[in-house]
Amino acid sequence: MHEAVRRLAGVTGWAGRSYVETPWDVVHARLGFELPSDYRDLHAVFPPGTFDAPGVLNGVMAQPPYRVDGVPDHLYQFEVETRQTEDWRREHPEDVPEGMVPWARGDREGVFWVRRSPDPEQWTVAVSSGGIWGYDDAPVVEEFDCGAVEFLIGFVTGGLRSRVLGPIEDDSAVGGFRPIDEEEWLSFSEASSPQVRRISLRDLRLPD
Repeated sequence: MHEAVRRLAGVTGWAGRSYVETPWDVVHARLGFELPSDYRDLHAVFPPGTFDAPGVLNGVMAQPPYRVDGVPDHLYQFEVETRQTEDWRREHPEDVPEGMVPWARGDREGVFWVRRSPDPEQWTVAVSSGGIWGYDDAPVVEEFDCGAVEFLIGFVTGGLRSRVLGPIEDDSAVGGFRPIDEEEWLSFSEASSPQVRRISLRDLRLPD
C-alpha cells in the first residue's frame, strides 16, 4: 500500500477495503499513459465515496472509473467538468495549465492532475471551477504542489484549504470519509456509450 494511502486511512479512520476491483492495465491502455500509484492504491483501499473537510460544505468525490459497455473508462464521469475547464482554457489560456487530467470532483468543480512531467509520480493537483461555478475571491484554477492522496490528507485534516471548493462554513464540523453503498454505486456506475462522445483525449491537450 502506498504510504500516503495508509496515512489517509489513519486520519479518516477507514479500516476497510474497496468493493470495486479496477483492471488498471485496461484503463492505462485506453488512456495511453499510466495513472499515479497513490491514486490506484486509493481505490484499492477506499470504496467510492466523498472526502469531507472540516467546516467546508463541498466535499471531494473520489470514484474509480465507471464501466461503459462493460469496459472501465476513466474519463466518462468527468465529461462535464473537463468540457467546462477546456472551454475556459480556450478563452483564457493563461489561467489553465495544459495537460490537466481529471481524477475527482466537487459538487460542481473538477479536481485534476497537472501533467507537467511524463512521470505520473510527479504530477501535482489543480482544482477548477471551469469559470462557471465559483466564489467571488476564488481563482478559476487553483494549483497545489502535491499528489492526489496528499491533497486529500490535507483536505480532510484542514491542513489544506481550497478557495475554489469553498469557504469554511462551520468551524465545529469535522472532516472524514463517507462511502457510497455498493448497491447504490452499481446502480449508476454502469453506462452505455452515447452515439457521439462529448470528450476525448484530444480535448485534454496532453503534452508530449
